[in-house]
Amino acid sequence: MAARSAKNPRRLADGARGARAPGQPILGNRDKEKAFRSIRALVAALQTSARAVEERSGLTNAQLFLLRQIAGSDGLTINDLSRRTSAAQSSVSVVVARLVRAGHVKRARVAEDGRRVTLTATARGRTTVRKAPPPATERLLAALGRISAADARSIARGIGALLPRLGAREKEAPLLFEAGGS
Repeated sequence: MAARSAKNPRRLADGARGARAPGQPILGNRDKEKAFRSIRALVAALQTSARAVEERSGLTNAQLFLLRQIAGSDGLTINDLSRRTSAAQSSVSVVVARLVRAGHVKRARVAEDGRRVTLTATARGRTTVRKAPPPATERLLAALGRISAADARSIARGIGALLPRLGAREKEAPLLFEAGGS
């Protein structure tokens, strides 16, 4: 529990209020309460989707998301995959290494340029993609694609205001449901 503020012992240091009357909203504002319930519902929906992916495919959401990108191409480099998924190259590289070890992806040097390595899905990887439900990341991207640009800007503004208050930064975000970004 957060410590009480020295200036106001009824106010918690993290900005939340102390003792409340029974039934009084935690945040004391209907708009903030609605935002909190919406975030909770979003996280729950994404967690449910991620669990379904893991149960049916044996892969994490991030692994299946990257595998589907690889399977849907004729060969991507780590940098291509990083750009395509808006994820840090280091995070993508770590997740791809696990897919390679599990036999879902193979790496091959490009004949014309031996420095370049492309990624392709193996038969096992393609079978997994066919049988697995869409990963939470794809579901979220599809939903964002169906809302208006104005709503997307509003979500970005709201989350952008919330992140620093949580000590988080957008640029450092790992792939969804991938601990520590790797």
